[in-house]
Amino acid sequence: MKKLFLNGHHSVGKSAAIILLLGSTLLPTINNCSKKSVFGKKQVILISIDTLRADHMSAYGYSRDTTPYLSRLLKDSVYYTQAYTNGCWTMPSHMSLLTGVLPSRHGINQSWGEVRNKKYRRMNESVKTIAQVLEAHDANINTVNMAKLPDVLGFANGFDKKIYRDPFYSKKKIGPLLEELELNKDRDFFFFIHTWRVHAPYTGDYFLEKGRLSEEELVFIRQPGKAMGKRTKRAANYRGFLNKVGLFNAGDCMTLYDGGIREVDQNIGVLIEKCRQLGIYDNVMMVIVSDHGEHFAEHYPKLFYNYHGKDFYEEFIRVPLIIKYPTATVKPGPVDFPVSLVDVVPTILDFYKVPVPGFVQGESLCLPRDKRRKPLVSEATSDRLVEKKMIRVGDLKYIVTMKAPLTNDRTNWDTVAERRLFDVANDPAEKSNLYNQLKHKGVCVSFEKMLREIVKASAMTNLTTKETTVDQETLNQMKALGYL
Repeated sequence: MKKLFLNGHHSVGKSAAIILLLGSTLLPTINNCSKKSVFGKKQVILISIDTLRADHMSAYGYSRDTTPYLSRLLKDSVYYTQAYTNGCWTMPSHMSLLTGVLPSRHGINQSWGEVRNKKYRRMNESVKTIAQVLEAHDANINTVNMAKLPDVLGFANGFDKKIYRDPFYSKKKIGPLLEELELNKDRDFFFFIHTWRVHAPYTGDYFLEKGRLSEEELVFIRQPGKAMGKRTKRAANYRGFLNKVGLFNAGDCMTLYDGGIREVDQNIGVLIEKCRQLGIYDNVMMVIVSDHGEHFAEHYPKLFYNYHGKDFYEEFIRVPLIIKYPTATVKPGPVDFPVSLVDVVPTILDFYKVPVPGFVQGESLCLPRDKRRKPLVSEATSDRLVEKKMIRVGDLKYIVTMKAPLTNDRTNWDTVAERRLFDVANDPAEKSNLYNQLKHKGVCVSFEKMLREIVKASAMTNLTTKETTVDQETLNQMKALGYL
């Protein structure tokens, strides 16, 4: 298949050897989602809205009308009220989303601080992205990646076309995405779209009280990059500006954050309308998700700006998961049992009758089973010297904090410094740590044993360490976002 080079952006090559590397052990493919065995075109759009908390969407019951278009999409969709990420910051979580495996297996689980020397661990070669799996199954499926995520770490592996652009960041940037849809409307395709728009610096003034700022000050809100010079200094300068005008507090930062959600929702509305105009809306499978949430002083009172990657409270890891299947194939409505981002890849593959590779750890949401007792795991915090790992079974969530993680799976069980147990059904704000209650000791021991076994088994194919050089553009982007 011909690889394309677009406007200075590069594409990523593929290899026929992929077929040999996928493995032969498959998950069951008893399809409970579909009422049909044959579909029209295989057209999938996977959208990741970086840093979007589920509880800040009006589609999920939030008081502000942040997501009017996604609220309408819910009428045609299955949506999960308890969807969890497998990491609490961008890199490990997105790689889990694209591969269906935990960070301890795909290997993108180091602290981002490790990249200061321009080196970072590369993706485990025994794991493949969904684009590579689709290529192995059917080379005629056109795969398009529109995401500002580091290609050198493996995020563009297998994609036919890479367009280094955030199409939802503003109304002016969505054009190439709409053009790409036009080009592919009559063929099978898989689009992966990622936007940083909701991520700090929070620049959505939609819900900001009118007259709160002058028109000149609003320019700083709406265009912080242009107003404050080089983007590598943008994060620090913008925080200083917010402090100067009295907005650097949890409530006002949350208001600006919500405004960013509203703007992304408007652009998704444009995308949905384009699908209708092209006549593909009824057939397309559209998946809306996020990689992690954001903390606004709920558990750490002094921390409310760009704070994620550090813990596994609900505000860090509970995200939306909305799946619009082709019309009349699945009954729309809410699903209340806990699910995980690693379930997205096998669900897409299973729905379209594409065999799920053996390395995948997630399970298709199309499979008929009681998932309430399925253990969900999150790991790979962004701290270099501390690691936290979480397991949730039913309504109970168990979090372990360990120091000096040494191995590729970031464990050091001899240095566990803290253990926490929460009942998220009866204590949704997670204010009461049940670990020290005698009646829960047996549960905690059982959960920790289960967590150790899952992580150990997960890392079995990730024993070798290969590093790659991170380019300066990625470093600048991470500095602008406040990661460095």
